[in-house]
Amino acid sequence: MLKHLCFLGMAAVLLASSACGQESAATATNETKYLAFQVFTNFTSDPRDAQTLNNGMPEPLVPGTTALRKYVLDIKQRIGAVGDAKARLGIVLGPLCFDQSDAETVKYIELAFDLALETDLAVGFHIDDSIFWRSRKDLCSDPQNVEALDWDGTPCQSRRLDWSKEPSEAPPQMCFNSKVIQGEVQRRATLIGKAVHAGVARLQQQNKPELFAGVIVGWETMIGQDFKTGKYLGYRALLNRGFSRERPPKDLDRERELVVQEFIELWTTGVAEAGVSSRQIYSHTAFLSRRSFRGGDDKNITYMKNDKGNTYSQHNHFAPPSVAFGKHHRPGFSTYPQPGLFEDIYELVNTHKQAGWASCEGTNMQPGTGPGQTGMNMETYLAKMFNHGATLTTIFSWGIGGERLKNMDFRLCTESDEALQAYRKFLKGEPLIEGVVVAGLQDRLPPKIHKIQKTLPSWLQKTGNKEVAQLMQKMQGQMQAKEWLEVEKTADSILKMIGEKP
Repeated sequence: MLKHLCFLGMAAVLLASSACGQESAATATNETKYLAFQVFTNFTSDPRDAQTLNNGMPEPLVPGTTALRKYVLDIKQRIGAVGDAKARLGIVLGPLCFDQSDAETVKYIELAFDLALETDLAVGFHIDDSIFWRSRKDLCSDPQNVEALDWDGTPCQSRRLDWSKEPSEAPPQMCFNSKVIQGEVQRRATLIGKAVHAGVARLQQQNKPELFAGVIVGWETMIGQDFKTGKYLGYRALLNRGFSRERPPKDLDRERELVVQEFIELWTTGVAEAGVSSRQIYSHTAFLSRRSFRGGDDKNITYMKNDKGNTYSQHNHFAPPSVAFGKHHRPGFSTYPQPGLFEDIYELVNTHKQAGWASCEGTNMQPGTGPGQTGMNMETYLAKMFNHGATLTTIFSWGIGGERLKNMDFRLCTESDEALQAYRKFLKGEPLIEGVVVAGLQDRLPPKIHKIQKTLPSWLQKTGNKEVAQLMQKMQGQMQAKEWLEVEKTADSILKMIGEKP
């Protein structure tokens, strides 16, 4: 009986380490892999938004600020390791958006490199390519720069963002192939690229090239939907490509996908030609996996849930995962766990023979569900990236909202003790174990096993009941076979037998 109890003591460990992930065929080389945390820059005049988007910091992020330094040091101190040239801890500063002036953007970049040298944390940058541009009246006041709802060229007044349970309203959708927009993108990409290139040169002079994590170009790049009507946009871009109601393209979806892909390439080409290595430039798109789009038995999916009646391309706002690949950048994706997501990424990475890709946004939960509902602990989440060729993983939500939002679901995942241990394990160069993923099970089963451990010995001493030994033996076999749902059923039976609530 004692050996059964000792075996139970290992169950929580076994649950988290039941399967070691196999690397994809197109794995990353010996280059540095980065575990980074998103630091949100302040680009809004609304103090309520600033309090959330600016990680709860009351002051804007400008050179000399103590708040940003305090925030960065909190990450470093709580994790307690910065890694080395193989695995490095870092921050990613963004969004760098059109609503920020050129001077402010360059200051952000210079500050980030200052912090890198001061704190020994790597730095990267996250460019919002098209969402936040309302302050650029010179651009958004011209209908030619704004997307249209139809072939008549009816301009979008505001864009829909599905970032929470209820859609929110954002500035109108930018027309990606407007000549004026493309000229401004080239100018802006060059500005950012040159500032980053200068910062990288500083790191190289200090023999610290590993302190540059890269540039993410895009903030889930897509052609979205009109906020008021929900209509899919992109007609202005189609008109610019020579199509019309009388002469529509053979494939409306595919034509808009090309617009998105070319826009990504426009940005990344500009950053690369300014001196930033293409190996350290990433796109950023978000998509619903094909498995989740089809539905099937995936009833728990909430992130980008399929409302049906639309095509796969429409549902992904003309940014299916294939558009993330290009000549001057590596692909990057949002990676909130959903059934089939990682398998889709691995398949495309292998098809493109792509060495290196990025998780540009995510943590180990689906928005709208809550911690533990995906059945994926942080170590498994990290393994889903780093064991399969990812060179950058950017975690969202650390510290967001300050004390006011310290119990936010995202933060409970990102800042948990288990997550901190997973971060340290990666930074120490220890293998990440890809555990079995069963929604909610990793939260439910360990407490049940601990309860059995605590109460069973005294119960046996009082009752002398030997029937429980058969159930213990049964559960041991289920554990060895990694039949975790069956393990839970047997644990429930044991708890009921000894008078405890499952």
